[in-house]
Amino acid sequence: MFIDRKVFLVLILFLIACTSQPAPNVEGENWVAFSADKAQADQMLDWLFPADAEYWSPTKADVRAIASGLPAYLQENKSAFYMTDAPVWEQLDEYNSQYVGIVVEGRKVIYASYLCQNGTDTQWKEQFIFVADGGACYFQFKFDTSTGKFYDLQVNGEA
Repeated sequence: MFIDRKVFLVLILFLIACTSQPAPNVEGENWVAFSADKAQADQMLDWLFPADAEYWSPTKADVRAIASGLPAYLQENKSAFYMTDAPVWEQLDEYNSQYVGIVVEGRKVIYASYLCQNGTDTQWKEQFIFVADGGACYFQFKFDTSTGKFYDLQVNGEA
């Protein structure tokens, strides 16, 4: 009887695992952290990282860590932003942000993309947005979660 219960329990757990839905994205009012399932299914960063790269799901705590250190990082790299009326680090509330977790050389890294808010458009919460120009309205960087370091800041050029 005890063995039958174990088999039954294992079968139930197996069925739950097989029918579970993909992990949802984590989001706030002006940001979205795409789940590993969504990033993998959409092949979000295949153009930037190897196709067999491993994705992971950033958390709200990861987003808070980025938000707390980002203004200082942008100030340290202010020369990357040109032709702006006001310092970008003072206008971060006017940006939407997207976060994708990816494993780089064994480390959990977040690829962050910031884009100027565009009215009530929420498509940026559903799919990763890539823009080739647009100036300081679009910038990207990487954040190493184990060290708390920001790196590879890229600010879009002007068309």
